[in-house]
Amino acid sequence: MPDHVQGVKRDVAEVKFLIHDLRVERFIDEVIHFHVALDTDLELYAITDLDLPTGDDLLALRARAAELRAVFNQYEEAVREFAAPERVLELGNLYVELIHDLCELILHPLWVHIEEAMARLPEQSRTVHSRSHYRNTIRWLCGVYYRIEHFWAEQRHEDVAEVFDVAGDIEDYVRNVVYGYVTEKSAGRVELEVGRLEPAVVEGNRFRFRRMYFNLVMNSVDAMGDKNLGVIRIEEFTDGGEVILTVLDDGSGMTRDKMTQLLTDRESLDGELHSLGFVFVRQTVHDFGGVLTIDSELGKGTTITVRLPYLQGVATPPRRGSLCKEYDVAPGEKRPILKPLSPQDSEGTCGFDVYSDYRQSTSEYPGCIFAIGITEDGRLEMFSHKPYERFWNIGHEDLSPMFFAATVRGRLEENEEHEPVVVLKGPQSMSEYFQFKEIPADLHDEQHYVRMVHDELIRIARRLIGTGLPGAFEVQVASLQRFIPELVEREPFALEVLAGVDLSSES
Repeated sequence: MPDHVQGVKRDVAEVKFLIHDLRVERFIDEVIHFHVALDTDLELYAITDLDLPTGDDLLALRARAAELRAVFNQYEEAVREFAAPERVLELGNLYVELIHDLCELILHPLWVHIEEAMARLPEQSRTVHSRSHYRNTIRWLCGVYYRIEHFWAEQRHEDVAEVFDVAGDIEDYVRNVVYGYVTEKSAGRVELEVGRLEPAVVEGNRFRFRRMYFNLVMNSVDAMGDKNLGVIRIEEFTDGGEVILTVLDDGSGMTRDKMTQLLTDRESLDGELHSLGFVFVRQTVHDFGGVLTIDSELGKGTTITVRLPYLQGVATPPRRGSLCKEYDVAPGEKRPILKPLSPQDSEGTCGFDVYSDYRQSTSEYPGCIFAIGITEDGRLEMFSHKPYERFWNIGHEDLSPMFFAATVRGRLEENEEHEPVVVLKGPQSMSEYFQFKEIPADLHDEQHYVRMVHDELIRIARRLIGTGLPGAFEVQVASLQRFIPELVEREPFALEVLAGVDLSSES
């Protein structure tokens, strides 16, 4: 049964659940920092004819952000000191209102429409290099604004039940909100992968459902705070009359006692905040008539599984856009996967280019970013690369915006001993990878995907070495156990070791 089901206790629990999910202060600070830097860049390059926020606007925004922090501190103290529920509710609602007002201000076109400035500033300017970070931040705040609007609709007892497709909702929300959060929260150390997504129609509160699986992702990010390279994998598929959603991570894992606490603890709602996210998850799964399980091992990671009944035989409804349509994929829209023209009969210079980018990098932390695709018959299908520069903040979405989720992505950067390390990550989206590779629909399964990525990682290692990248460089492969299990016991290993693994056809 839900933990608190009526009266002021229920209202307090709901506002606590929402505030736990918002995590908004740092993102607001990042918006302020970006616009301060943009102000400086525009002055530095004598660009004065743009209708953008002024210094006075920034001062007003900073004052409202300071007020927000002060109210949050009061709210947190009230919770910690077991203040009367009415006091906690008053401060919690005030905090949510302040966040909503700040988001509304930041999402105003005066602040959001900065593309003209980006087009006129030179590539070496700090804000041009920070635009990916800014876009992720704005997307997150847009999602926050939307969640608050829906929360208020629930408080007014409006009908918020919908019939929606689980797969489509996960795909859109991960792309438009969750991906940016994971990237920013983990400083790019955690890789977010999307596996199978099978259409399955359910009925219920769509936005509580979104908050539920987002909480699972947040828990996974928190579990990998000490890892240099972590993976979170989201997958959804049907089995009989159930839709099964899994969130898997290779983080710190948890003890059996901790798993039991997360699945049963009812005491954290009154004076502590640490387990609120999971209490909300339990309530939402219960509301959808589902079952929640945890499988975890200390030091190896956690898999959380949600099983829900779904409406069999019901046609998939059209996707809905969010109130922040400027940042969402439009309803029914599929991001196109466009293959660039590439050499058909040449080894290319991939390894040399990657190594040159790394050596020419002007960043405080030298390195480069690249994306690469090699066909099963050995042709270079796609290759894009760029060095880290001063104030560099670029992601694969910027490097290859039309197919960043469909290709193997890599970085060459230094470890703590200042030695170069190659980092390789499999495609973010299994479905987009299959689309990019033009694989027939009847072969779109996990086994075929793992085999293809296994072989492509090996071919990429061979190509990089064959075109100039030293094979002695250490390589780190995200999801190693999944894609290259034969090398798990040999970590750490050199790039040439990966290149020496047999392809599926060779073994």
